[in-house]
Amino acid sequence: MILLVEDQKEVGDIAEDMLDALGYNVLRAADATEALSIIEERGDIDLLLTDIVMPGSMNGTDLAMKAREESGLRAVLVTGYADKAIPSDQFERFDVLLKPFRMDELGQRIRAALDAEKRAGAD
Repeated sequence: MILLVEDQKEVGDIAEDMLDALGYNVLRAADATEALSIIEERGDIDLLLTDIVMPGSMNGTDLAMKAREESGLRAVLVTGYADKAIPSDQFERFDVLLKPFRMDELGQRIRAALDAEKRAGAD
């Protein structure tokens, strides 16, 4: 189960279609506040896929850090702004996927993040 957080409906629809085609179940949230509520309510989320630049008081990086701290949830961050929108250390702390991305790229990043979670749980 992947929680997709994207404030632009059309972009979210495309990403959801890609994730569906890759065989993942998808939940959607339009912002960090909604995403945190979903994370709190559900125990079946395996990965957070979130846009970095979003409206509201919390961006995607803040959301990913909070989700990791509170629930151990891994995250893949997505941005169309490359290094202009986020500090370079975020590229080290999180896997960052640049828009526009291809379905095979998305699939590789998701699989790598999920596999890393399994390895971490086995340690």
